[in-house]
Amino acid sequence: MRLSNVVHHGVMAGLTFALLLLPGCKPEGCLGGGAGCKLPTPCASLRFACTESADLDIRVLKPGDARPGGLDALGANGDVLLQSGKVSAVISAIGNQNYLDINGGALIDLAIPGKHNDGLSELFQVIGILPGDEFRYTSLQVIDERPTRVAVQLRGTLEGHPDIPVSTLYELRPCEPGLRIRTEIVNDSPDPQLFFTADGFYWSGNEPLPFTPNAGAGFIHPSFGLTTINGAFQTFPLVAASLHSMPAVSYGLTSCTQSTVEGFNSAVVSAVGMPRRIVQPRDSQVYERFLAVADSEGVAGAIDTLLGVRTQLWKEATLAVSGKVALPHGLAVNSEREVSILFSEGTLVTPLEKRVPWSEVVPRADGTFSLRLPAKKSYVLEVHAFGRKVVEKELTPASDTDLGTLILPGTAQLTLNVNTSLLGPIGERAITGEVFVVPADPATAGATTGSFYGQYTECAPYLGLSQGSSPACNRVLVPDGKATGTPGTTVEVPFGHYFIYAFHGPFWTLAREEITLDATHDASLTFRLHPISVEPPGTVGADLHVHGAASFDSSLPDLDRVLSFDASGLSVLVATDHDVVHDYTPIIKSLGMEDRMTCISGVETTGHVPYLAVPGDPFPRVIGHYNFWPLTWDPLAPRGGGPYDEFIEPGALYDRIVAKGLFSGPVPVMQLNHPWANSDFGRDLGFPRALGLNTLLDLPANDDGTNAGVYVRRAAGGTTNDGQHAQEVINGTSVNQMLQYRAFWFFMLNQGKLKTGTANSDSHSLTDNTVGVPRNLVFADTAGGAGFDVNLFNQAIRDGRLLGTNGPVIEATLDGADGKRHPYGLAPFAPDAAGKLHLKISAAPWVPVEEVRVIVNGKLVHSFGGLSSPGDPFGTAGAGRFEGDIALANLLPAQGDAWLVVEAGAKLPLAGDLSGERGVPDGIPDTSDNNGDGKVDALDVTAGKTSGTLNDPAVPTSDTDPRFHYAHVLNGGYPYAFTNPFVLDRNGNGVFDAPGVKGAR
Repeated sequence: MRLSNVVHHGVMAGLTFALLLLPGCKPEGCLGGGAGCKLPTPCASLRFACTESADLDIRVLKPGDARPGGLDALGANGDVLLQSGKVSAVISAIGNQNYLDINGGALIDLAIPGKHNDGLSELFQVIGILPGDEFRYTSLQVIDERPTRVAVQLRGTLEGHPDIPVSTLYELRPCEPGLRIRTEIVNDSPDPQLFFTADGFYWSGNEPLPFTPNAGAGFIHPSFGLTTINGAFQTFPLVAASLHSMPAVSYGLTSCTQSTVEGFNSAVVSAVGMPRRIVQPRDSQVYERFLAVADSEGVAGAIDTLLGVRTQLWKEATLAVSGKVALPHGLAVNSEREVSILFSEGTLVTPLEKRVPWSEVVPRADGTFSLRLPAKKSYVLEVHAFGRKVVEKELTPASDTDLGTLILPGTAQLTLNVNTSLLGPIGERAITGEVFVVPADPATAGATTGSFYGQYTECAPYLGLSQGSSPACNRVLVPDGKATGTPGTTVEVPFGHYFIYAFHGPFWTLAREEITLDATHDASLTFRLHPISVEPPGTVGADLHVHGAASFDSSLPDLDRVLSFDASGLSVLVATDHDVVHDYTPIIKSLGMEDRMTCISGVETTGHVPYLAVPGDPFPRVIGHYNFWPLTWDPLAPRGGGPYDEFIEPGALYDRIVAKGLFSGPVPVMQLNHPWANSDFGRDLGFPRALGLNTLLDLPANDDGTNAGVYVRRAAGGTTNDGQHAQEVINGTSVNQMLQYRAFWFFMLNQGKLKTGTANSDSHSLTDNTVGVPRNLVFADTAGGAGFDVNLFNQAIRDGRLLGTNGPVIEATLDGADGKRHPYGLAPFAPDAAGKLHLKISAAPWVPVEEVRVIVNGKLVHSFGGLSSPGDPFGTAGAGRFEGDIALANLLPAQGDAWLVVEAGAKLPLAGDLSGERGVPDGIPDTSDNNGDGKVDALDVTAGKTSGTLNDPAVPTSDTDPRFHYAHVLNGGYPYAFTNPFVLDRNGNGVFDAPGVKGAR
């Protein structure tokens, strides 16, 4: 770095001042306000009332050290803890990479000491939104100047630009309810640079939602893509967010360098900082801000602190507003799911898009609330109860104001219990269940539909935020009481006419009650559910892809996650949180469920940083998502003991996990997840789609320079990129992209790439997908609970010995030339040319089964309907739907090896392949019959698009429709089950000679 005199412009208390680098002091010595140069800083004037002792602490975390807990806690050994009586923060060590930061140095935990309420996935520094705009920190200095301050000084360069040094200082002082943060960047390159010096907040979509005080905003932000992001930039005085789950926490940031910040916000990520500016060579920028943390459900806790900061910096006056909310029958109101109050600058005649939301507060347990607002303004108060605006009131406070009591609409208390009487001689007992509250008429649906200020999922009725703890949307977990001694639960429900469903998984009966809730009485319901004997002997029910609070995009607490496993009758689950290894076993044991439930620790590796060059693609890609298990959970290690998974291809990633000894058993599994999923915020979710594979063309034998060559290429001396053992065929309860995943699986089988097809919920909450539906019935000769053998289980998966299903059960064998009946699986065998396919189809009475299909080499060769149908969907009789044989001669082609898959369930929606990922057909369905004319063509496509959308059949509106009950408890999905393939070595050479794409069509 060349020496120069660089002028930094900043603002403190409204005054402009210049900071001149002292002669003889290297600029990098001043970066971040390090010890080399003592510079005045804009935040230096801040003062906070101090009643606590000098209790600052700073330490490099090691085993045995206490660290913040919470739904998003990541603090690991080697990271740095800064703590006071008000703040507990963790900065990741250099090399301890998490999510979007590329080499450590990110703020990964921010909580109230002792509250264990960390809800921050990650905060990191950037100058833009593209790869190469992030800071790569290469050094971390611990600054211990107790009792005055503790700090972490980070230094490095802009990614890929060694001539652009950067530095960030995180500083904590006694009594301060947040962190001071200072970032400096010097353009020592020979060229002008566009800098947007900012903090990136990784909210991830299902966690805190950013809130900004600007017109029409609050929790609402303009949508954008990478090509339209300039239009999403806005200016606002502060940004705040709160975690919409328990334990509560809120965050907020405002600048000390200028009176406003600039940036963009979304439910996934925010970037908030200085205005974009061209920085000339030898020029620099300094950005200081205060990041507040508060113990509050709504954003008001953090915003109150920020308004106090702004009063000191910019002389902005504030006032206090308080009041109380109450229900007619005196019940406590103490949760954001029940009541949230928004205060917006404006009047009742001000259009919504011109009102400026300033804060949002959640009442305390006694219904009281208080917050601070900017003075000398008129406001509109909106009380939202159960996701709907129920009170709107204008106020123009001249001073501190008490609003009195605001009366809310009445609700009913609904007490729920779920029992069974068919589990042994002990008589009726409580079981864990999941209850669905469904409007029984359009009037109730219209009167109870709600959301969180139009964000997240809309529900009818709205009983709580979709991604939080129970109740969530219209779903309620009903515990068996084994841990607490008191089974059942009571919830508040808006008045209306409802169907109440009770559920304990796809292999149990379904129960339903019809009820009207009104002001005259509360209600109590007890449901009785019974197991249906449809699971084949020797199988264990498993969900191989589930998420909870450890994932950056989930706010579902571990307790509710485990209760949901039990409510779905799951025996085995693989914990596959994003980039973090986790284990639910401690919660399982605390609930007394270890006799029937097993958790396997795994991880879903999740590409965040685009880097992969794909032939013919101008944009870098990531490799999508893969599940790996079993892994050893180490809560004190970075990523819980999981691998670093950025800048690496799939095969090499598998090899890295093996080389580092991260697998905890000798039979590991690598699963390709949702191979054709849509990208999310510019990040690819499925590797084959990221590459734009054309399944109408055979794969090359090795890397030939094409995108297909990337898919099969081999890490040096190691595993190929297509080396996964399994691939998801069903991902999610609604199965809306199943046709695409199925088509890709069929393509791989035709290429001789014999991968086990799996069926998983990919559940992140109680509402996005019902955990355990779909699931895998694994022929593992081991049961969940005590004595479970993970190696037998994993080997059965790798061998293709599993059925994927969201309700129907298929038992199938095929006559072999050796005179034996062979099960399906990936091991080739010679069939008996005169033999038969033997089938038995079963399902719980509430699961409709319309059709059975036989697929050979990717083609439908036989189907039939007319299966028996139970008379009572809520009864126990009628599980058997079909049993019979089909001659192989009617199924197989005249010659050649073949694979055969059996499917059962609903008739598949009509779908076609119109344009593919690269503008030409690629063999993957992309459009359904959206206009209902019985064909898939351009009329099913929105004007200006080349392909349409894949849509599930509409949810039935009449309960006389056989799919009505199924769709209302399983996210609008339809029944579907599939076997893994029978692999037929018809020429007897001992191997499977794959048909290829031409042989399959």
